[in-house]
Amino acid sequence: MFDTTSFAYYVPTLSFSFEHDIRARFQRLHLRAQSLFISLQSMSKYPCTAIDVPAIFREPFIRRGYRSIHKPWSYYWKSLFHKHNETINVWSHLLGIMYMFYLSYYYHQRLNFFGNSHSWPFAVSLATATIMFMCSAFAHLLHSKSDSIHRTCFAIDYVGVSLHGFGSGFLHIYYSAPEWYYNKIEYQYIFILLLIAIIACVLNCFAQHHYRRPYPPMKRVCQFLPCGILWVYSVIPLIVRLVPMQFPLDTISMCHAGQMIFFIIGATLFAFDLPQRFCPGTLDFFGQGHQLFHLCIYFVTICQMHGVFWDYEASRTIIDQRTKPDLIFCAGSMICLFLCDIVTVWTFRYWLRAKKHSD
Repeated sequence: MFDTTSFAYYVPTLSFSFEHDIRARFQRLHLRAQSLFISLQSMSKYPCTAIDVPAIFREPFIRRGYRSIHKPWSYYWKSLFHKHNETINVWSHLLGIMYMFYLSYYYHQRLNFFGNSHSWPFAVSLATATIMFMCSAFAHLLHSKSDSIHRTCFAIDYVGVSLHGFGSGFLHIYYSAPEWYYNKIEYQYIFILLLIAIIACVLNCFAQHHYRRPYPPMKRVCQFLPCGILWVYSVIPLIVRLVPMQFPLDTISMCHAGQMIFFIIGATLFAFDLPQRFCPGTLDFFGQGHQLFHLCIYFVTICQMHGVFWDYEASRTIIDQRTKPDLIFCAGSMICLFLCDIVTVWTFRYWLRAKKHSD
């Protein structure tokens, strides 16, 4: 006969042993994960801390992994293959460049950029996105050499931002805007978009060259406000297309909504220095808000290109009946913006040199 008294005696012991074993396993797992995370964040080849570099190179809540200044150019090029606090920022956009080359080939096979003039706005947007990734990657890789190089590198980064904002709006108005909206505002929209993109580059360069750390709030206003206006204006055609939203969303609408959501998330993390604000010094190599912003921009580009391509496929008969885009207008507007941005960068660099000599 089964001895219930004996069974009741052993059950609590077994239960306690089981709970203790599970708790011990979780503790060991937690310690291993913590050790792995700490080793991941280590950057022994670049031991400079925030106090070892001039204030202009310091990032809020990032304490380690800074590269030395005034080193040979080879030092910064070689840092591409080592761990420092800009490595992820560089590689995230180098991968973006590779992906844009792939997308350019992929969409050329389907749209025939050389033979189909209605595909030229798409080609312009691909080019501006590629330039944006290039400018950002090289700015983060090379900016640590000196004060003037730092300011120039990020001024060039703003050239990429300006171009990509313009290319995005050009893409959205031509392929994703409702036909009535396109017919009503096409050329006015492009002209205003071009003007906002130039202003965004000018104000960002001004903020980068004029203000000194500790930066006043006005610096961020000069940087984020024009970029925010450029982004909002570039997605107005998508908003007009999506409103009123009908659920469940189709695949194209999900792509358009997704790119806007990813951008808002990334911009919020970047603007408010999240999540490193809550754990200074623990996300110096991986996990910074700026890195997450780069990742979000990558997803924005994926959603944007695929969503707009599917819009073109769905409305191809309507779009192909429009007056063919002029090559000078498509390429010329991008080149005009690029030249204006380069002149802006050169002007502020010249102003910075003159200011240094006068001091």
